[in-house]
Amino acid sequence: WITEFDWNSKGEVSDPDNSILAQQVEDFYRLMFSLEAVEGIMMWGFIKEFGSIVDQNINPNTAGDAYLRLYHEEWRTKISTTVSNVMNKNVMVRGFRGDYELKITTGRTLKERFEFTLEDDMKITCTQSNGWSCQL
Repeated sequence: WITEFDWNSKGEVSDPDNSILAQQVEDFYRLMFSLEAVEGIMMWGFIKEFGSIVDQNINPNTAGDAYLRLYHEEWRTKISTTVSNVMNKNVMVRGFRGDYELKITTGRTLKERFEFTLEDDMKITCTQSNGWSCQL
Protein backbone atom coordinates (compact mmCIF):
# COMPACT_ATOMS: atom_id res chain seq x y z
CA TRP A 1 0.00 0.00 0.00
CA ILE A 2 1.05 3.57 -0.64
CA THR A 3 -0.07 5.52 2.41
CA GLU A 4 1.59 8.90 1.88
CA PHE A 5 1.64 11.24 -1.10
CA ASP A 6 2.22 14.84 -0.12
CA TRP A 7 3.47 17.29 -2.71
CA ASN A 8 4.37 20.91 -2.02
CA SER A 9 3.03 20.70 1.54
CA LYS A 10 4.94 23.82 2.60
CA GLY A 11 4.16 25.85 -0.51
CA GLU A 12 7.73 26.04 -1.82
CA VAL A 13 6.50 25.88 -5.45
CA SER A 14 4.23 28.58 -6.84
CA ASP A 15 1.30 26.74 -8.43
CA PRO A 16 -1.74 29.07 -8.32
CA ASP A 17 -3.83 27.08 -10.81
CA ASN A 18 -2.69 23.65 -9.50
CA SER A 19 -1.51 22.61 -12.98
CA ILE A 20 1.88 21.44 -11.69
CA LEU A 21 0.18 19.46 -8.92
CA ALA A 22 -2.22 17.98 -11.49
CA GLN A 23 0.76 16.62 -13.45
CA GLN A 24 2.40 15.36 -10.25
CA VAL A 25 -0.82 13.57 -9.20
CA GLU A 26 -1.25 11.98 -12.63
CA ASP A 27 2.39 10.88 -12.90
CA PHE A 28 2.51 9.52 -9.33
CA TYR A 29 -0.79 7.64 -9.55
CA ARG A 30 0.08 6.17 -12.96
CA LEU A 31 3.43 4.95 -11.66
CA MET A 32 1.99 3.45 -8.48
CA PHE A 33 -0.96 1.89 -10.34
CA SER A 34 1.44 0.22 -12.78
CA LEU A 35 3.33 -1.59 -10.00
CA GLU A 36 1.87 -5.03 -9.36
CA ALA A 37 3.04 -5.01 -5.74
CA VAL A 38 0.98 -1.90 -4.92
CA GLU A 39 -2.40 -2.98 -3.53
CA GLY A 40 -3.81 0.53 -3.22
CA ILE A 41 -3.11 4.19 -2.63
CA MET A 42 -4.46 6.14 0.33
CA MET A 43 -4.67 9.90 0.00
CA TRP A 44 -4.52 11.93 3.21
CA GLY A 45 -5.36 15.59 3.50
CA PHE A 46 -6.93 16.18 0.12
CA ILE A 47 -7.85 19.67 1.33
CA LYS A 48 -5.07 21.75 2.89
CA GLU A 49 -3.30 25.07 2.44
CA PHE A 50 -0.87 23.85 -0.24
CA GLY A 51 -1.06 20.83 -2.51
CA SER A 52 -4.82 20.39 -2.27
CA ILE A 53 -6.93 18.65 -4.92
CA VAL A 54 -10.09 20.59 -4.02
CA ASP A 55 -10.95 24.24 -3.47
CA GLN A 56 -12.38 25.80 -0.32
CA ASN A 57 -15.88 24.64 -1.33
CA ILE A 58 -14.68 21.01 -1.74
CA ASN A 59 -14.98 21.23 -5.55
CA PRO A 60 -12.19 19.54 -7.53
CA ASN A 61 -9.49 21.87 -8.80
CA THR A 62 -7.19 21.06 -11.74
CA ALA A 63 -5.35 18.42 -9.70
CA GLY A 64 -8.65 16.94 -8.47
CA ASP A 65 -9.89 16.76 -12.06
CA ALA A 66 -6.74 14.84 -13.02
CA TYR A 67 -7.37 12.32 -10.22
CA LEU A 68 -11.07 11.96 -11.07
CA ARG A 69 -10.31 11.46 -14.78
CA LEU A 70 -7.93 8.61 -13.99
CA TYR A 71 -10.18 6.96 -11.40
CA HIS A 72 -13.58 7.33 -13.04
CA GLU A 73 -12.74 7.26 -16.75
CA GLU A 74 -9.42 5.61 -17.50
CA TRP A 75 -9.26 2.98 -14.74
CA ARG A 76 -12.72 1.50 -15.27
CA THR A 77 -13.73 -1.57 -17.19
CA LYS A 78 -16.93 -1.16 -19.15
CA ILE A 79 -17.33 -3.66 -21.93
CA SER A 80 -20.32 -4.48 -24.06
CA THR A 81 -20.07 -7.51 -26.32
CA THR A 82 -22.58 -8.83 -28.82
CA VAL A 83 -22.62 -12.57 -29.37
CA SER A 84 -24.95 -14.31 -31.78
CA ASN A 85 -25.59 -18.06 -31.63
CA VAL A 86 -24.25 -18.41 -28.10
CA MET A 87 -23.56 -22.14 -28.20
CA ASN A 88 -19.90 -22.78 -27.31
CA LYS A 89 -18.83 -19.15 -27.53
CA ASN A 90 -15.95 -17.84 -25.45
CA VAL A 91 -15.61 -14.17 -24.66
CA MET A 92 -12.26 -13.09 -23.24
CA VAL A 93 -12.24 -9.88 -21.20
CA ARG A 94 -9.38 -8.16 -19.45
CA GLY A 95 -10.41 -5.96 -16.55
CA PHE A 96 -9.20 -4.12 -13.50
CA ARG A 97 -9.52 -5.73 -10.09
CA GLY A 98 -12.79 -4.93 -8.39
CA ASP A 99 -16.51 -5.60 -8.31
CA TYR A 100 -18.37 -6.36 -11.52
CA GLU A 101 -21.84 -6.96 -12.78
CA LEU A 102 -22.35 -9.19 -15.83
CA LYS A 103 -25.67 -8.77 -17.63
CA ILE A 104 -27.04 -11.02 -20.35
CA THR A 105 -29.74 -9.36 -22.42
CA THR A 106 -31.80 -10.20 -25.46
CA GLY A 107 -32.73 -6.94 -27.05
CA ARG A 108 -33.66 -4.78 -24.06
CA THR A 109 -34.80 -7.69 -21.91
CA LEU A 110 -32.50 -8.65 -19.02
CA LYS A 111 -32.07 -12.44 -18.95
CA GLU A 112 -29.40 -12.84 -16.27
CA ARG A 113 -27.51 -10.60 -13.86
CA PHE A 114 -24.39 -11.96 -12.16
CA GLU A 115 -22.19 -10.09 -9.66
CA PHE A 116 -18.60 -11.07 -8.94
CA THR A 117 -15.30 -9.70 -7.68
CA LEU A 118 -12.29 -9.88 -9.97
CA GLU A 119 -9.13 -10.45 -7.93
CA ASP A 120 -7.09 -12.58 -10.30
CA ASP A 121 -7.54 -14.57 -13.51
CA MET A 122 -10.92 -16.28 -13.47
CA LYS A 123 -13.38 -18.09 -15.67
CA ILE A 124 -17.13 -17.51 -15.58
CA THR A 125 -19.39 -19.99 -17.29
CA CYS A 126 -22.87 -18.94 -18.37
CA THR A 127 -25.27 -21.58 -19.65
CA GLN A 128 -28.73 -21.45 -21.15
CA SER A 129 -31.17 -24.17 -20.20
CA ASN A 130 -34.52 -23.21 -18.73
CA GLY A 131 -33.18 -19.64 -18.54
CA TRP A 132 -29.67 -18.34 -18.03
CA SER A 133 -27.32 -19.03 -15.16
CA CYS A 134 -23.72 -17.99 -14.55
CA GLN A 135 -21.16 -19.42 -12.16
CA LEU A 136 -17.47 -19.13 -11.34
